[in-house]
Amino acid sequence: MAIGERLFSLRQKSGQSLQQVADAVGVSKAHVWELEKGRTGNPSFELVQKLARHFGVSIDALVGNADEPDAAALQIARLHRGFEDLSEGDRAVVEDMIKSLRTRAQKAG
Repeated sequence: MAIGERLFSLRQKSGQSLQQVADAVGVSKAHVWELEKGRTGNPSFELVQKLARHFGVSIDALVGNADEPDAAALQIARLHRGFEDLSEGDRAVVEDMIKSLRTRAQKAG
């Protein structure tokens, strides 16, 4: 699978627009579209790194040399990236929420 196809698939699975991906990696919306369509070949290594980091996948997964994660794995990666930007207090709140949700799930299941 070419990088453009993989990029499109990852973007669709993560529910992001072309503009959201472009903004996240610092390129134009048109450039992301051209990558997806295979009209731009050989993106820079820096851009490939940024795209992989943005989607929370390895470079191998982005370029098609490793399995592509499913939508749930991508969601977890996005949450993890967001978690890193929180203050220590906010991370503690999120951790408490996760504990509460697990407890509730155990009681229900």
